[in-house]
Parts: sequence; structure tokens; C-alpha cells
Amino acid sequence: MTIIKELLRLLAVIFGVITLSFCLQLFTGTDPAEMIVRKQNIFATEAQIQAVREELKLDAPFQVRYLDYLGGGVRGDLGTAIMNRRPVAENIREVLPVTTMLILLSMLWVVLFSIVVAAAAVLRKDRAFDNVTRIICIIGICVPSFWLGLILLAVFAVRIPIFQVIADGSLKSFILPSIAMAFPIICISIRVLRASVLNELNSDYVTYARARGFTNGQIIYGEVLKNALPPAITLFAQYCAALFGTSALVESVFSIRGLGIYLMESCESMDVYGISGAILVCAVLFVLFNIAADLLSSAVCPAYGRKRI
Repeated sequence: MTIIKELLRLLAVIFGVITLSFCLQLFTGTDPAEMIVRKQNIFATEAQIQAVREELKLDAPFQVRYLDYLGGGVRGDLGTAIMNRRPVAENIREVLPVTTMLILLSMLWVVLFSIVVAAAAVLRKDRAFDNVTRIICIIGICVPSFWLGLILLAVFAVRIPIFQVIADGSLKSFILPSIAMAFPIICISIRVLRASVLNELNSDYVTYARARGFTNGQIIYGEVLKNALPPAITLFAQYCAALFGTSALVESVFSIRGLGIYLMESCESMDVYGISGAILVCAVLFVLFNIAADLLSSAVCPAYGRKRI
């Protein structure tokens, strides 16, 4: 039943984003036909612009254009980009795998460090390790990813040439940008997971486990961590999905052409088809990641699934 609800929510979001994307094309004040013609001939006549407008069916009634756009979105046809006159879907298919690889590596760092450091901070609550971790996390949350990327690039690609300045598409070239993207999220995840674990430690089953003689480490790693994961999983999924649309700054620092750079270039070129297509993909990914987070949380912690029913 939960899966059916999530799928219905996904369909509703897709419908809403497609509608908003269509409205974006209408109310930006940009005439796609004029943009296309002016890129080829700045002295184009109104007759030439009107011919392109008729070719693209931009002079059709509102409801006709909306139904055509809605049908195209369902089929995966996101229109033709103004920048290079190629299908938007084809442009996105070229850049999406690069951003996906970068984000997956970033999320790997988040998973590895968040769980280990948060659990260690709970075991050493209010001691030196916990206090130092708290300070680092507060600073890390405030550090912009692109600034951290510049520092990493200057240190590990210029001063100590372990990595290349310009990414060559290899896995090694994604290490520094993925760390730059992951570090603020790691800091947030550690604080959230630590608070969730401490909240679980006040539960009755923890008191019972201590009465039976289990150590704090056995309790935390055996049961508490599993029950404390759902809030961190939800946060993890939301940040993971958001990175698809906000990765432009880090990608530009490391010369990586991904979805973020494509969205930024579309904005600079006033390419309404490219902008709406990229936004639609980011919105769908956001909902899919949230659905996956709910399902994973229910699998890891059955009590979470029962609360949502």
C-alpha cells in the first residue's frame, strides 16, 4: 500500500513539474523562436522569426501547446535546446552520468564517515573527541563546497600534485570534487545521527539491555544505530537528490561538465527548453530518492514503516 501511495505521489509531482516547466516557458518573456533565429542571424526579419514560430507550433492555442508538451514529457521528449539545436533529453543523457558518478562517490564518503564518527561521538559523549567533532562539524556546515574545492585543488593538485587540475573522466579525478561536495553533508549527517542515537538511548529497550549486562558499544551497534538511522537516511536522500541541481559550482571549479554546468549554461543562454528539462529531471530524481529513502528506512527499521502506515 505504501509503494502505491509513493508511486501516486511521484506521478503527481511529475505532472506538477511538467506544468510548472510549461508555464516557465510561457511567462519568462523569452521568445524561443526569436532566440533561435537571432543566434544564426542577428538581422533576421520578423517573417523569418514567424516561420520558426510556426515550425515549432509556438503560435498554437494554449491548450494545444500544453497537451503537446505534457505528452512529450511523458514520452521523454523535453524539446529541442536553443543552445545547440539538439534534443534536450539527448543533452541531459550526456551529462547526467558524470554528475551521477560524482554524487555516488560523494554519498559513499557520507555513509562511511557519518555512521562511524557519529557512533564514536556517542560512545565518547562530552569527552574530547565529541567536543572536537562538534566544533569541526559546525565549521564544516558553514564551509561552501566550491571554496573547499578550491582549497583542495590548490593543495593536492598544485602544491602536492597527487591529482590533476582538470578532470579527465577517471575515478581518481572525481575524488577531490566528491570530497568537497560531501564534507558539509557529512558534518550535518553526523550531528543528526548523533542526536537520533542519543534520543534512542533513552528508550525502554536500552534500559532493559543494560540491565542484562550489555555494553554501550553492543547496544549502540547492535540495536540503537539501526533504529536511529531513518532520520539520517531521509536527510541523506534529500541532499543526494539536491546535489544534482546544485553541483554547478563544484563542477566548474574542477572543470567537470555535468548536469549542474548544463543547467547553468542554459540559464546564461536563456534556453527555456534546457532549463525546464533539467529542472524536470532534478524534480523526478528528488522524489525517487525520497521514495527510496522511505523504503530503505522501513527495511532497516520496521518500526519506522509501522509509524508511516
